[in-house]
Amino acid sequence: MSNFKLLVEKQTEIDTIYQKCNDLIQSTVTPKLDAEVEQFLKLVEQHLTQQGFTITNTSTGLIANYQEAVINVDKHSKHLEECFFINLNSYAEDQVSIVLDISPTMLPKISNQLDGYTDIIEQMTDKLKQAKSLEKACTNPKFLYKTQSNKVFHTSQEVLDYYFQG
Repeated sequence: MSNFKLLVEKQTEIDTIYQKCNDLIQSTVTPKLDAEVEQFLKLVEQHLTQQGFTITNTSTGLIANYQEAVINVDKHSKHLEECFFINLNSYAEDQVSIVLDISPTMLPKISNQLDGYTDIIEQMTDKLKQAKSLEKACTNPKFLYKTQSNKVFHTSQEVLDYYFQG
């Protein structure tokens, strides 16, 4: 019975951490993510305006027009992630996402033991590590920009340079 008590205690700890994370996501992460989104869109708008584009703001991003060129920057929200589809004249499209920087958790242990209880304990330990990594990320949120091809940027300026510099 003591083995199951240990499992229940781990589950309770994991649940407590995830509840704290949910509170932090609402109070800290979401406002900072919203500010990051606004900063990114403002930077893109300023840059394209300087390049002679006419900008129309939309509820999900912006549309930039210059002669025959139309650049559409359209935002789609996911959990802890804001995705932008950057589209040029409907011919070329890429995606860049602003994501919460969560430190990678250690790889799960691979056990050669045949004991099912040990396997369950290892799974619970991995889940606990994931919860703690999320909690750490939510406590002091930082964001990364990732493209569809998994190129990673640390600032909105780096993304702007990547997509819109000559």
